Amino acid sequence: MAITTNASIDQSAARTSATAWRWALRLYAGYSALFILWNAWVSSVYPKWVEEASVAVWFPSAPVGTWLERVVLLPLLRYDVLWYVGIAQHGYGHRPGDTAFHPLYPLLIGVLGRFLGGAYLLAAWLIAQVCCVALLAMLYRLVTLDDDDATAQRTTLFLIGSPLGFSFLLPYTESLLLLSIVAAWYAGRKGRWWLAGAAGGAAALTKQPGVVVVAPLLWELWQQYRVTVRTMGARALIRPLAGLSLTPLALLGWIVYRATLGDVAFSWREPGTLVSALLVTPSYADVWGETFSWPWVNFGYALNQLREHPYFYLLLNLMVMLIMLALTLASAARVRRSYAIYSLALAAMNLAIVYPLWPYMGIIRRFTIIFPMFIQLARWGRSPAVLWLTLTCNAILWTLIASMYVRNAFVP
Repeated sequence: MAITTNASIDQSAARTSATAWRWALRLYAGYSALFILWNAWVSSVYPKWVEEASVAVWFPSAPVGTWLERVVLLPLLRYDVLWYVGIAQHGYGHRPGDTAFHPLYPLLIGVLGRFLGGAYLLAAWLIAQVCCVALLAMLYRLVTLDDDDATAQRTTLFLIGSPLGFSFLLPYTESLLLLSIVAAWYAGRKGRWWLAGAAGGAAALTKQPGVVVVAPLLWELWQQYRVTVRTMGARALIRPLAGLSLTPLALLGWIVYRATLGDVAFSWREPGTLVSALLVTPSYADVWGETFSWPWVNFGYALNQLREHPYFYLLLNLMVMLIMLALTLASAARVRRSYAIYSLALAAMNLAIVYPLWPYMGIIRRFTIIFPMFIQLARWGRSPAVLWLTLTCNAILWTLIASMYVRNAFVP
């Protein structure tokens, strides 16, 4: 009988890590090249900025630096990117509502942007690219804890090739957020609870959904320690729980800081305001009108819009959201229990975000970080029919939505 040694386990882990990074780099290189070329062409046909109209996309139509900025960066200077770059440059308080954006990503942009001599947009883009590659590699390693390499490859391919998979390449928080979540999960599965708590804390400081990772990690913790607790008692949980506490403590620290800026509202007489204090700032609600309510409230707004003033953006969001919701629910019954907890909690949070004027704005991007859906889809993808159907549908939606984003016709 073969004997498994620590050395062989370490060698196997090293091989898996090397394989994951090679696959991540190849997948990222091909996908990002396609995304850049597509964006450059679309933005040349539908320019938004003067710089886009004045510099042609083919090389060498301008000095290399100017041309690269035109082809790579300017087609991405949309929507929330302006907020993150603005916070990195000027700090919080320069625009009403900017405290709705959590601090880790703008902080990283500010540090790297100053190092690059004030090139904050370039810094934001570089951080997103590095985090995207690391995310693909880390997700690959997480999947291989339960499945084979082929499933890990399909999972990462389906994730980044999904209709809003390009959000991981944008100067948005999605790549940093999901990297932190997956890293927290991987560390927890390996029993490294202080590292899991720190990664979860990074997720909580990146965006509101980051703190959701605490609940499924508590389940993983119980699964690892339930036998030990029976023999040693609850004291066996003190150290791992202390490690996991870093995640909610990070969120609490941000809320306290936000309160010093005068942007927090909580009343003990109205417990419901705790949700707003944790997830939605008062200024954010004032600027965008976003609130939290029951899922059917937002659905009601959407139906009213479809009856009175139907528009393609809402129809597209609603259609893709319903597909992703069905996949989330179907996968929750088949994946690990902790994955199901994460998926259902995040789906409920996504559906509870209410925009009366623009129902379901950004909903596809919010569903894209429900990564267990892509794991189960990758398992179904062992069937060639499922594989090619998924890739074809994703390619059609990706082409449409990416072009709409560049033309300022789709808010991701």
